[in-house]
Amino acid sequence: MNKIYYHILFWVFIFLYVFDYMASFYNFKESVLCSSLEVIFFGTEFYINLLVLLPFVLNKKGKIAYIASLVALLSLSFSIYYFTGLNVILYDEDLLKSFTSFLLNHSLFIFISYIVWVFNKYFTEKQLRLQLENEKLQAEMMLLKSQISPHFLFNALNNIYTLTVIKSDNAPKMLATLADILRYFLYEGSKKHTSLTSEIEIINKYIQIQKYRQIEGMDNITFNVSDDNSVKQVPPLLLITLIENAFKHGDIIESKSGFVTIDLITNQNKIEFTIANSFQFKSNNQGIGLNNLESQLKNLFGKEYDLKIENSNSIYKVSLSFYGNKDSI
Repeated sequence: MNKIYYHILFWVFIFLYVFDYMASFYNFKESVLCSSLEVIFFGTEFYINLLVLLPFVLNKKGKIAYIASLVALLSLSFSIYYFTGLNVILYDEDLLKSFTSFLLNHSLFIFISYIVWVFNKYFTEKQLRLQLENEKLQAEMMLLKSQISPHFLFNALNNIYTLTVIKSDNAPKMLATLADILRYFLYEGSKKHTSLTSEIEIINKYIQIQKYRQIEGMDNITFNVSDDNSVKQVPPLLLITLIENAFKHGDIIESKSGFVTIDLITNQNKIEFTIANSFQFKSNNQGIGLNNLESQLKNLFGKEYDLKIENSNSIYKVSLSFYGNKDSI
């Protein structure tokens, strides 16, 4: 609708401009009539060029066919001017002068329509590129998220199988908790944002699954949350990768002195997430975990995030900070 308004305003301006010129030679009614006829011809040529010749002749048949079409259009218009006497009324009694004036005036609007077409084409192509980039980005994000779920599911099912073999009472509890996590993956994982409360709850459930396994260092798992309620939404499944990485590569499963410490702080719409774990040896293979996370971070935030990894004194520490979404879901 905005484009229509702009076109209307443009032609109103052109009419007034032509009318101001005609009023110097004719009375009010004659000036209105002459100005209207002139603007009608301008507009007809303008839109024939914009909507027909440029997209269908120039684009598909080439420059020679387009130039020939323009010559034919202007020749037809001037023929109408000549046989109706408009060239004398609007321009000059001398044929050469009237033709020159006609050509200059009408070529101007042909040129303006070309400029409009070029800009429209540029912005349309730009919008299409942005749409394609966004679709590609969304596809990449879905691929990255789809890599998390099977990876986590594979580990969890192995653990449940082990508990089932030893007839542990924790096996059905772990299975029920796993069902809650997979439900979260299914319904929230495809969204752009989820509530921070839901993400914290899923982290707690993941930690509970680890405790059901009765790992050696289960008493040394801590999850501290300091929330000022400034962050309402976060990208789903973003933090779980770091937590899974800590349990997978740390020594908490087999060592009573092993630990995993998780801190989540929100302050003025900024999330600071830190996770530290003990380990007995350094693995050179990060798997899909951290590489996957970094790809997600780049897609989500560009350069607007901070990821730090520290590895010293048998402690592996990852710190991640980014700005959340203040709006409610």
